[in-house]
Amino acid sequence: MNRRIVSFAALTFVSLVSAPALLRAQDTPDTPAASPPPAVSTATSDDFPQVSCTSTDALACSDTVQLASDTRDQLATLLNLGPTWRFAVHIHIMTPDDPLLAKIDREAAAVFSQGSTMKIEAVLPSTDPNAREFIQRQFVTALLWEKFFATTTNFDKNTKLDVVPFWLVEGLRELLNEDPDHDRESIVKRAVKNQMAPTLDEVTGWHELSDDRLLGLWQRAFCYYLVDSITQPGPPRDDFQQWLNSFSGAGPTSARLHFPTEEAWQRELADASARSGTRVYSWDKTLAELTADQTITFLAGKDQPKVQTCSIYDVTTLPHTVPMFEAIQERIYVLTELEIRSHPSWNPVIDLDRSALTMLIKDNQVDQAQKLLQQAHQMYIAETTYHQKLLDYMNWYEVTKDYSGNTTHFSSYFTTAKEMEKVQADPAHPNPIRANLLQIESEL
Repeated sequence: MNRRIVSFAALTFVSLVSAPALLRAQDTPDTPAASPPPAVSTATSDDFPQVSCTSTDALACSDTVQLASDTRDQLATLLNLGPTWRFAVHIHIMTPDDPLLAKIDREAAAVFSQGSTMKIEAVLPSTDPNAREFIQRQFVTALLWEKFFATTTNFDKNTKLDVVPFWLVEGLRELLNEDPDHDRESIVKRAVKNQMAPTLDEVTGWHELSDDRLLGLWQRAFCYYLVDSITQPGPPRDDFQQWLNSFSGAGPTSARLHFPTEEAWQRELADASARSGTRVYSWDKTLAELTADQTITFLAGKDQPKVQTCSIYDVTTLPHTVPMFEAIQERIYVLTELEIRSHPSWNPVIDLDRSALTMLIKDNQVDQAQKLLQQAHQMYIAETTYHQKLLDYMNWYEVTKDYSGNTTHFSSYFTTAKEMEKVQADPAHPNPIRANLLQIESEL
């Protein structure tokens, strides 16, 4: 997270999670150096007047207000919140024609006291690739204040904002968003396997998001799993509610009683991927995972500690050393995991791969294992070829834009495809169709 301090007229913007996090008292009225140009407009929600967005991009303003509404709707039940925003949030999205961009060229945020309440002021360029995350982070923070400062009636420069832990803000924000590429799960799974996962104290000790992209992804993944584990329906959710409520009092001494232990955290990490096992990969995602899982890495031998890599289709031709068998066992485990979540079209290939490796290592049936691997490889080629034909036909259909009930386009496509296959099968025959296509493509 950006920790740079920048100046905008009389206001000072700093990172919300910078330590020490103290509230900036607004003892005297602050006036911007200049009024925004007429093109700048502010959007607010009829339901949430406390949330507003200013920008020359009207659509961005509308999306920001909608994001605030969605964020509250998603967290209201989990945090036991009412329908009204107690703390105001104002987002200023700077487009290239915004004069403020000359003074502030990156995301920044600050908190100001307003008597018995507080207000978040945040600015960011419209070109910020992490704009949605940054904006949503402000909304999640404001909602958590409603829990942590439930009984606080006065805010000044001595108010400590870091009472709201970083991992909770980031974990809740991640909880609100999908992870279609399973990045969080992959990070945690690999860390656990390599015994590199952070302890509970490490995660709860983080105070800011790293500027390094990879380290930031690492932090977000573990924050997500910590929040996900303590907000599961049932007893964990009840403990989470009691833990939250304990902070609104004068002395949250009982908070630790409702928080996971290190043992529970490590168990959670080990079981983290299991809860998402019902999710099914797309065809392309399964192909990518399968391609990676069909590669075996092993030591060449006891006296030759050189790491080698080969395809599982070649393992029957290699010496059956202990390192090789250990590598095959690991591949069986990986393929079994993939089969649970793979696209249905790939299940037969994965099943044959796994069965062949199991037969090879369990019964040492090399010939039979080789036959199964050859069959799996043929099915692999057939599946990719068939899928490409489907894509080709869909492209053909979309280009023709014929949406009538009866069409001859498929027959025409099928005839052309068969002709291309026939020509390509004859190495001595020139390929006029491909040549014409390449010529047209180069002209376009």
